[in-house]
Amino acid sequence: MFSILWYSLFSFLGGFSTSYGMLFAIRGLFGIGMGGVWAAGMPLTLEHWPAHLRGTASGLMQSGYSMGFLLSSLVFEFGYPLVNQDADMGWRVMLWIGIVPAFLVLFIMKGVEESPIWLERQRHLKEHKQRDSLSLVRLFKPDLLMTTLHTSILMGALLFMYHSITYWYPTLLTQMHRPTLPFLAALNIGAIVGGIVCGRMSEGRLGRRGAATIATLIGILSVPLYVFTTSTTLLWIGALTMGFFGAGNFGIVPGYLTERFPTAARAVGAGFAYHVGAGLGSFTPTLVGMLQDRGLPLPTAMAACIAGSGAMVILMLWLGPETRGRQFHATD
Repeated sequence: MFSILWYSLFSFLGGFSTSYGMLFAIRGLFGIGMGGVWAAGMPLTLEHWPAHLRGTASGLMQSGYSMGFLLSSLVFEFGYPLVNQDADMGWRVMLWIGIVPAFLVLFIMKGVEESPIWLERQRHLKEHKQRDSLSLVRLFKPDLLMTTLHTSILMGALLFMYHSITYWYPTLLTQMHRPTLPFLAALNIGAIVGGIVCGRMSEGRLGRRGAATIATLIGILSVPLYVFTTSTTLLWIGALTMGFFGAGNFGIVPGYLTERFPTAARAVGAGFAYHVGAGLGSFTPTLVGMLQDRGLPLPTAMAACIAGSGAMVILMLWLGPETRGRQFHATD
């Protein structure tokens, strides 16, 4: 609840910025809450679910990202022109809208119970007169160090692939003289459904690694339809396919990350890995731009980055353990 209130407040305040430096600082503060709500919300959600359904819950949870992307595209397409009558007003209204999630706190207060694993752990610590050490330090102790490094690099590869797919895509569509919204809608609808399907598949014999590997591999194979075709119909199919598989591989991420860390460090471990990965992946748009500056057409630059990062995702998945069915214990 604190994280939601934090990022809602700083989104709202960002709309009052009077300089680039002020906006930069406020967006940095906004990011603290945005990262915190993912790290806290993921175990809160998944610790309520039994192990055999955690993959489905993981896919449902992660599909919310693509749902948000789609909703923001619709708001920008239809809402932004209505408020952009003044050249300095449209972007401010977009940031002011960020106050809306604060109202979710009222729902969480009344309708969401605390994690049963967390409650059990608090009882266990109280009974044994113990207290948890600072969990961030725990990530770098010998028994968790390799897990922390592996999950961070894996998330870097996954987010590198995701940004390769999405960041320059509207620019590519504009270069093709296509409207952006229909293809962004296809991409994100595919990602919503694909994330849920991938998460569900990860509960079966394929496991987390197998389901994500198949999705990633098909995403790589769909690159020609996604960036090289000139047919509107094929381009739309390519967007839907890439979303379903190339972005749908994220369906395993919440479940996999929470299963890699013990209860005492689950939230901070998953949150740390995800956001270190986000930091590593944030270089992707710059790299695609640099490749264009050196003469590569945008479709080729995107294709190379999608394929390269996808191969890295598959490699990192199989360098780590399978986690399907792993039980959560309050004493971990």
